[in-house]
Amino acid sequence: MKVLFAFVCLVVLIQVNSQTDKQKELLAQHYKECLAKSKVNEATLQKARIGQFADDDKLKEHILCVAQKIGFQNSAGQFQNQVIETKLREALKGDAAKTKKLISDCAITNPDPKLQAFNAFKCVYQKASINLL
Repeated sequence: MKVLFAFVCLVVLIQVNSQTDKQKELLAQHYKECLAKSKVNEATLQKARIGQFADDDKLKEHILCVAQKIGFQNSAGQFQNQVIETKLREALKGDAAKTKKLISDCAITNPDPKLQAFNAFKCVYQKASINLL
């Protein structure tokens, strides 16, 4: 089990290559905590990392957990646009115009915090190839 976890953490770090080293480290920590909470199937999560986002409640729970841990959404599920802008701008190497466009396209409010997080992460992946998982 430890070997599997270490492998999965390595995959996470490799797949978020557009992120800073600090972001990679934090994502690996969040991954572990959110996996324990959501109990999402590893295969479902791995597919999401390559852009195949299944309509799965546990995956949505995992994504919401990550979104809250990285500050994209607060505990009530509301987007935190300033945090989103700061972190995406870092990932986009300071490109303010691309960051604003990505936020405009992807940070769409939804009354269901899980669906909101799911749609935003999927959109960011599709439009900018940034894997936040």
